[in-house]
Amino acid sequence: MMLRIQITPSDGGISMAVRGDLDMEGSGELRVCVSEALQTYRPGHIDLELSGVAFIDCSGCRTLLWVQRRMRGRGGTATVVRPSSLVLRLLRLLEFDHELTIRSTSEDTTSVSLEAKPGLN
Repeated sequence: MMLRIQITPSDGGISMAVRGDLDMEGSGELRVCVSEALQTYRPGHIDLELSGVAFIDCSGCRTLLWVQRRMRGRGGTATVVRPSSLVLRLLRLLEFDHELTIRSTSEDTTSVSLEAKPGLN
């Protein structure tokens, strides 16, 4: 499934609604889109809304870390918002939820990484 990204500017930041497959090909597309958005909007924050991601692989997960680190390097932040259950499961299995700020809803300010994770003691 082709990746689609919709950018919506907000106060001091942008929201990027990502739909489709975040695989090796989609990861490259997301990196290009984020790089262009950083030049165009100069956001202090990026919300990556991932409820529409149908598939994600390790390259997609690494791209989410790349966005987080890119924003931190600019003095900003990035948040994964409303990840699909598939995305959330892989992020937890890879323990990327310790690095990423993840919110289950657009208003929820509690990071998923603070929740109990059965079996990951």
